[in-house]
Amino acid sequence: MQVIVKILLLSLGLASCGTSEDSRYRDTTMLERPPAIGVYNQKGQPLEIDNSAIPKRRNEPGLGSDVYMTVTTPSQLRIKRPFDNAWNTLGLALKQSDIKITDREHDKGLYYVVYRPDNSFFSNKYNEAIYLLLVEKDGSETKITATLGSAAEQGSSRNRGLVNDNNPDQPADGAEKLLQSLYETIRDDLKEE
Repeated sequence: MQVIVKILLLSLGLASCGTSEDSRYRDTTMLERPPAIGVYNQKGQPLEIDNSAIPKRRNEPGLGSDVYMTVTTPSQLRIKRPFDNAWNTLGLALKQSDIKITDREHDKGLYYVVYRPDNSFFSNKYNEAIYLLLVEKDGSETKITATLGSAAEQGSSRNRGLVNDNNPDQPADGAEKLLQSLYETIRDDLKEE
């Protein structure tokens, strides 16, 4: 009987500790940031201090204000991330938008994609074309530009039924539509894997 009473009192004590409404026990922001660690040289003077912060995961999909479109001509898609992160983000957005990647060259920052600017029910596969996405580091941001592939690149795709860049059916604003589509995906719908 004494053992049962002790277990009951212990369980009540533990349960009462877990129901505290004190916010300091729920706040984990200080746990997510590593402490500032200094590295010292032989003379005892600090060389550098690591004040880096761990980026918090976003609760909502997409990057929100970390991505934007410029109003320049031609338009540019800008991602407020380093090159490698932006490269991976763009690849994920292309995959989630069902835009086919035909080739990629990471060291040159190039994605070759097949895109149909007039993506309506009545458009056919012959309105597809190869577009070139150029990913470049620009300071602390990464810029992405889109252009219609050259005649040689389009010519290599004729066997697959794609158009060439001289086709009058190909809209002139296809690159703009591609960037706008990617922008909306990255801003609102991007799901991290």
